[in-house]
Amino acid sequence: MADNPIVALIIAAMSGGGIAAIIGAVASWRKGVREGDVTEDQNALQGYKDLAEERRQDLVQYKADMAELRADMRAKDQENDTRFKRIETELSVERSTRWAAVQYARDLVALIARRLPGVTIPPPPESLADHIIIPTKETP
Repeated sequence: MADNPIVALIIAAMSGGGIAAIIGAVASWRKGVREGDVTEDQNALQGYKDLAEERRQDLVQYKADMAELRADMRAKDQENDTRFKRIETELSVERSTRWAAVQYARDLVALIARRLPGVTIPPPPESLADHIIIPTKETP
């Protein structure tokens, strides 16, 4: 029939089946409004579904990125642990070597002081001054 209810009323009033035409026009108009609302709701629902799917894909990508970062962090942690152990070992060796050198220097100073009593022994480097004591004429 007619899309506009006013036009439908005018046609119904001028034609023979007035009441039936009015009811038909109103029902047709309401049906059109309902179909428009349903279409609008379906479009909105589809938009939300599309948005939800995009968020799901973003989440999947985020989880993949996080897994990659975690793997990188684990590899770096293992690398750092290996490096730390290597450095600790080197430090321990260096300490042992340094104390062995200090002890050797002490032994040499003592030997020189016993064998060559009047010889002046040069002072040790400043970094070793606390560890190696050079006997002087005042110290026995």
